[in-house]
Amino acid sequence: MLTLTKASLETKQILKWGGLFLGSVFMILVLIRIAIIVRDIVAPPPPPPPTEAFGKLPPQAFPQNATDMNLSYSINTVTGSLPANFPTQAKVYRIQLNQPDLLGADKFDKKAQSIGFGMGYTAISDKIFEWKSSTYNIGIPKVLDANITNGDFTISSAYLTDQNIINANNLPDQAHAIAMAQKMLSSMNILSDDLDMNKTKTNLWSITNGALSPASSLSVAQIVEVDFVQKDVDKLPIFYDKPNASNMSILISGGQAPQIVAANFVHQAISDQFATYPLKPVSQAYDILTQGGGYIASYTGSSPIVQITDVVLGYYMSGQPQDFLMPVYIFEGTDNFYAYVPALTDVSINK
Repeated sequence: MLTLTKASLETKQILKWGGLFLGSVFMILVLIRIAIIVRDIVAPPPPPPPTEAFGKLPPQAFPQNATDMNLSYSINTVTGSLPANFPTQAKVYRIQLNQPDLLGADKFDKKAQSIGFGMGYTAISDKIFEWKSSTYNIGIPKVLDANITNGDFTISSAYLTDQNIINANNLPDQAHAIAMAQKMLSSMNILSDDLDMNKTKTNLWSITNGALSPASSLSVAQIVEVDFVQKDVDKLPIFYDKPNASNMSILISGGQAPQIVAANFVHQAISDQFATYPLKPVSQAYDILTQGGGYIASYTGSSPIVQITDVVLGYYMSGQPQDFLMPVYIFEGTDNFYAYVPALTDVSINK
């Protein structure tokens, strides 16, 4: 006969062994999970094949090389060899298309007025319109030319020959110059969310014989250049035609008061549409560089021998309109050497 005491003991035994069983199952599942994590670290599974959903892509269009020297190369990285941790594929993004707007000139007129350019504009072509700075503005007269289709614009002036600017009176420091440039973009309502404010760069320039030359410090500078940089894409940085600058630059001087004297603003928005494409090995990209290929974006040395000190993978954003954002290998070297080599395999490019 089952007594209350016996039933209680049997219940305790069931709970005991059931708990041990469940605990064992839990530990087994944890160990399996740990084993999977360790396996993925030691021998990660290969990524899915590239989709190449955009088909063959147009070749990347680079500007003229920064030097005509016939350069040769040697590898002088920390490890003594080219990096070996690059992925085998990367994403290619479609650039957002700009739609024609019949009211484009009137809309940009409001942007121009917001930064001190007079009411009214002149049509230079069906896309390019021109504004002149208001006569009430303090500072040097300026001209703004804008592409009303995509919003790109330039500001120009005779700042290279203006004595007030050459004297560098009231030249702001880098922090104040950045604030002025940000205020201008904000007033024009073009301070885009894809800009990384933490990556904003400055360059110092002096005016020598009517031309800009690098300045070693603010005390000998007449111009502060502010460059805006877009945020990393898929954890990869964006590089522009000039590696230490961008396609969105604003020049600020002194004079009667701190003022914006020139600008070149080319912004291409990146869409969410992407496809994956295979990458060539970095060793193949290096071979292309040694054979005279790729784009030399910067070099200030006089020697024909360049030591390659680092290689990174990034995206190239041209100063000219492009349909796709594609990756490049960036070779860095001595004497401010930078070179870009297309990273996609040749079979992915429509040549």
